[in-house]
Amino acid sequence: MSRRLDAQRQNFEVMALAGGLGILAGLGFIVRDLVRIVPNRDVPVPVDLATMPHDVLLGGTAAAQATEAVIRVSDLRPVPYAAVLTAALLPTLVLMMVAACFAVLGRSFASGDFFAPAGLRAMKVTSITLVFGSVVIPTLQVMAANSALASVGVDFGQRMGTDWVLFAGGLLLGSAWYAFQRGARLQRDTEGLV
Repeated sequence: MSRRLDAQRQNFEVMALAGGLGILAGLGFIVRDLVRIVPNRDVPVPVDLATMPHDVLLGGTAAAQATEAVIRVSDLRPVPYAAVLTAALLPTLVLMMVAACFAVLGRSFASGDFFAPAGLRAMKVTSITLVFGSVVIPTLQVMAANSALASVGVDFGQRMGTDWVLFAGGLLLGSAWYAFQRGARLQRDTEGLV
C-alpha cells in the first residue's frame, strides 16, 4: 500500500513538474514572438485563405491549393501592430495558464489535498480562460490578418470563428472544477461526523 501511495505521489510530482516546464517553454515562445514582432520589420502574420484557395505549383510539376499563408509586413500602425502582437502572444499565454493549472493541481495532489482551494481556483480560472480564449484568440487572429492585408493594400476579409477545441476543453475543465468543488463541500460537511 505504501509503495502504491509513493508511486501516485511521484506521478503527481511529475504532473507539477510538467506544468512548470510548460510555463518555461511558454516563456521561451513569448520571447521568440517578441523578437519577431517588436522591431516592426518583416512581421510574420498568418492569413487564412480557406474562403478563396489559390493554386500553387510545387517544384514545377505538382499542383496544390494553398489555404493558408504567412505574409510579412513592416511599419504597422499602432492599432494593427497591437492586434498582431496580441494575436501572437495570447495563445501562448492561454497554454501557460493550462500549464500553471497542472502545476498547482499536481502540487496539491502530491501533498494529498485533492480539494485544496488553490487547485479549485486554478481549475476555475483556467476553464474560464479557455472558454473566453476560444472566441478572443480567433477574433484577434482575424483582426491581425485583416490589418496586415490592409497594410499591403489587399482587401480580403477573413472569416470569424470559434476555436471549438479550446471551448470544449474549457467546458470539460469547468465540469471537473464543479465536481471537485462539490467534493470539497462534501468533505467539509462530513469532517466532524467521523
